[in-house]
Amino acid sequence: MLKKTKLVSLMLLAGTLAVPESAFAEITPERPSVSLSQQNGKVVCVVEDSFGPVIGASVVVKGTTNGNVTDMDGKVVLENLKKGDIIQISYIGYATQEITYTGQPSIPVTLKEDTQALQEVVVVGYGTQKKENLTGAVAAVAGDVLENRPITNVGQGLQGVVPNLNVTMSKGGAPGSSSDFNIRGNNSINGGSPLVLVDNVQMDANLVNPEDIASISVLKDAASAAIYGARAAYGVILITTKKGKSEQKPQISVSASGYWQSPALRMHNINSLEYLEMRDIAAANSGMSSLITPGQLDYVKKYMDGSYKYSEYFDQSQDQSRWIYCGNTDWFNELYKTSFSQQYNVNISGGDSKTTYYGSVGFADQNGILKTADDNYKKFNATLNLSSQLTKWLQVSAKIADNYSTEDHPITNSTAGIDAYGGMLKNDLSPLMPVRFGHTGRLVYSPGAAAINDSNLGIQTSGDYIYKEEGINNYSGQNGNTNPAAVGDLGGYTKYKINDLWLTGAVKITPLEGLVINADYTYNIYSKNASEVQRTFTDYTAVAGTEALYGWTKPSYANYTTNEDYYYAFNAFAEYSKSFLENTHNFKIMAGYNQEKKSNKKYNAKRTNLIVEDIPDLDLATGEQSMSSEDTYWAINGFFFRFNYNYKQRYLLEVNGRYDGSSKFAKDHRYAFFPSVSAAWRISEENFWQPLKGWWNDMKIRGSYGSLGNQVMDDLGNFPYLATYGTNSSYNYLINGSKPVIVKAPGLVAPDFTWETVTQMDFGFDASFLNNRLTGTFDWYRRNTKDMLVAGATLPATLGASVPKSNSADMKTIGWELSLGWNDRLENGFSYWVKGVLSDYQATITKYAGNDAGFYSQSDDDGKYYVGQKIGEIWGYHSNGLFQSDDEAATIDQSELYAGKWGAGDVKYEDLDNDGKITKGEETIYNPGDKSIIGNKTPRYQFGITVGFDYKNFDFEMFWQGTGKRDYMLSGAQFWGFTSQWDVPYTPALDYWTETNTDAYFPRPGWQNGGNRVTSDRYLQSAAYGRLKNLTVGYTIPKNLTTKWGISRLRLYVTGENLLTITPLNDAFDPETLGGMTYPINRKVAIGLNLTL
Repeated sequence: MLKKTKLVSLMLLAGTLAVPESAFAEITPERPSVSLSQQNGKVVCVVEDSFGPVIGASVVVKGTTNGNVTDMDGKVVLENLKKGDIIQISYIGYATQEITYTGQPSIPVTLKEDTQALQEVVVVGYGTQKKENLTGAVAAVAGDVLENRPITNVGQGLQGVVPNLNVTMSKGGAPGSSSDFNIRGNNSINGGSPLVLVDNVQMDANLVNPEDIASISVLKDAASAAIYGARAAYGVILITTKKGKSEQKPQISVSASGYWQSPALRMHNINSLEYLEMRDIAAANSGMSSLITPGQLDYVKKYMDGSYKYSEYFDQSQDQSRWIYCGNTDWFNELYKTSFSQQYNVNISGGDSKTTYYGSVGFADQNGILKTADDNYKKFNATLNLSSQLTKWLQVSAKIADNYSTEDHPITNSTAGIDAYGGMLKNDLSPLMPVRFGHTGRLVYSPGAAAINDSNLGIQTSGDYIYKEEGINNYSGQNGNTNPAAVGDLGGYTKYKINDLWLTGAVKITPLEGLVINADYTYNIYSKNASEVQRTFTDYTAVAGTEALYGWTKPSYANYTTNEDYYYAFNAFAEYSKSFLENTHNFKIMAGYNQEKKSNKKYNAKRTNLIVEDIPDLDLATGEQSMSSEDTYWAINGFFFRFNYNYKQRYLLEVNGRYDGSSKFAKDHRYAFFPSVSAAWRISEENFWQPLKGWWNDMKIRGSYGSLGNQVMDDLGNFPYLATYGTNSSYNYLINGSKPVIVKAPGLVAPDFTWETVTQMDFGFDASFLNNRLTGTFDWYRRNTKDMLVAGATLPATLGASVPKSNSADMKTIGWELSLGWNDRLENGFSYWVKGVLSDYQATITKYAGNDAGFYSQSDDDGKYYVGQKIGEIWGYHSNGLFQSDDEAATIDQSELYAGKWGAGDVKYEDLDNDGKITKGEETIYNPGDKSIIGNKTPRYQFGITVGFDYKNFDFEMFWQGTGKRDYMLSGAQFWGFTSQWDVPYTPALDYWTETNTDAYFPRPGWQNGGNRVTSDRYLQSAAYGRLKNLTVGYTIPKNLTTKWGISRLRLYVTGENLLTITPLNDAFDPETLGGMTYPINRKVAIGLNLTL
């Protein structure tokens, strides 16, 4: 900025010298509108509160950058004032004051604590309300909770911030990974997520630039969300973006940050020696002979203790029989790295008496942490909000927002350790297998190759060898297990290009006092282009005495998919408010109409066997080809209303309703009415409460009841009430020289199924104490979900078709949520705050057709539910430890779990039904054998804690998030160690039973006795955790310095994400991504700045 100022000054000076002297004679200076003394006014402001001087209070001339902060004595001097200027004094936790400058030399200011916190305006459905007048369960947070954090989407910044807003990262920390939202736990066994509206329009929250968000409101209960009807069964998240302010000079804000990221948890494979010893024991326990000779094991021991000095990479000149067992590769270190990413945002806002504007551009460049694959996500955001008051009664506004993103990552290849993009650490990555062969040129075995005689290189062969030049891509493999680093580098890629354009126009008409009419129209064009290219590649497998090429036989292919979505929404609603008898009776009524439609077109084309893999054109391929397309849509419309009444701001009543229609149901079942009612009593406004006001400032109790409909059934498609035909042309026979296209009969559908209905009851209170320094909110709720769509009653097998889904199941969810906050400032100017949120819920099946036998669920998706089942329950065996001898193992019959021999080191189960053997019964609640409910994987007691302070120009904030209780049964070799001879354990699995380690956690290793690995309380894990989600330290450059540079505010900061995790969970798993094969959650450390001009 300083350089620009100097440049402009030089240009003006040059221009002045170039102008003829006579030109100045013709210029008549204008007479100032105010006197010189008025222009150069000076005032000393002294800011205090009840404790004394206030340090760091902001004192500024309203509408300008002329201002500063108070010093240690609470003083600040403002110059260049003119009479009539408005001086604005503000400080966190205190009410902002405005004083008119009339020429006085000094202005004493006494700040008062902000006792108007409940006057805060909260965004609700189709409008706003004062917080003090809310009767439903609505949580609101300001957009600044998302600022200055190295995050690429909204969800990452909302974890643990709002009670019972549950945010999960289903794709882990992959670049561009989205967040999944849930409000108040289980809503339906069919799943679902809350409705997300951005400026009253449905939108993917993950595409919104966090820096553009002004506020977020979460509508949790039916009373708050009922106005959105069909799509609000899972709650509503309302995001309001920033807009310009009237009478504000142009203000430019810049934020920039760069951050380093690496895996938050460091997993450790066992080393080569541990691997071979454990594998040999597992082989013996599985009835197999040793897989390694004593001599080879001795080579490994000498390699591990440094007796043999082998290269990190394969060296043909060394004894291969020794080398092949000495790779000792740390695959975690070979696959992951520390990467650098960056984010930039610039916005400008302002306005005059009639027009306001806000414009912003943002750019995020997030690089992944895969070492050999350049996985990357880039996002560009541009937003423009305009509003103009054309007349006293007419306001028009427009919004344009465009979100463009690209994503690049290695192709999915589950056989090579890359599963669903991110599961890079597969369970069969042997530490014996090196990553690459050596860095020097080498002989590679190739049958039929010509002889080589090169004296310069000292190479002489009689044939069958070729010379391989030095290169970094000479990846190694082992025994048919390819190298995930090679797949990431050479195996191909998946790329996405997404563009999301939003256009909104709105009008606001105020024809008479108290009446406001609003109408808006939004049009959205969304396109997503996916390119998937799989390449063939070769790695080099060590074979005794040779170095052989291993070609992966998967065919190359190119696969292209295009998605095009077109969406429009129209809203029209009017609101009328009126007060009577000096605001004793206050009424507000709102009614409106909403209509939306979304159409989707999808095209896909694929062809195998690319001729030139670097030119993945479908015309340049020779293999099989396939094409497909989809064309579908959905639409809704509805009429809605809201009625509010309050008596002296003391007794509050609200009634909401919506008559909704959805194209996803048949005509006779398409429309439904969803009403709600809520009420509140502000006890603190009663006369009898006044003696308590000195310490108990506000108290409101409230309750609500309402119903909602659920039409979000993505797994059933957009027309689930219609029977659809399928086609197939892949049959291996010809008719008239070509494959026939077969039309398959449609399945059965239930023509009368309709909405899932959610009714919800909520009771809560809001309170504040000690001059509003301590605030708290509590809610208890019960939600009944009725008519859930599940498979209907069992039909005779002679029907020859699956049972159609029908409205045949009910579920009840009970939960509570609590939030507490403390905000205070000490006499020395030290301000600090502590905030905490805590929530819990549990869901129970109250009706379920088609399971009269009482089969219990073995997994989330097996469709087995029974009346009385708590969602998430885990059935398993009770363990009495490990057998310590073969004789002890022979005392109980566990053959139903494993028909082979049980012995010392195997798991001993408890005979609950006292029949002398361990059985699984019929796997029903009536005959579970020796199984029982041993835990529940529903996350319980989810919490968030924020602690912060600021003093002088420094600020600090720390945020913890986690889960207090969760049971989880882990599976696979990542947990157990060996489930087959190809598995490679992690270090926690080393605590296995042997004759010298009888107090071990894990049973004796082996890959045949699966009975050791059945679900039991011995191996049930606690997935509770606490994670330091964010820690930020900032420093704001003193204003007396920045004003000299033409800068209003400049703040520098350092921040970190996922810095520390406390959990009793097995070390090989992250408590946020329990699947195991998920891209690691990232630890991030960032430096950044905020600048305001």
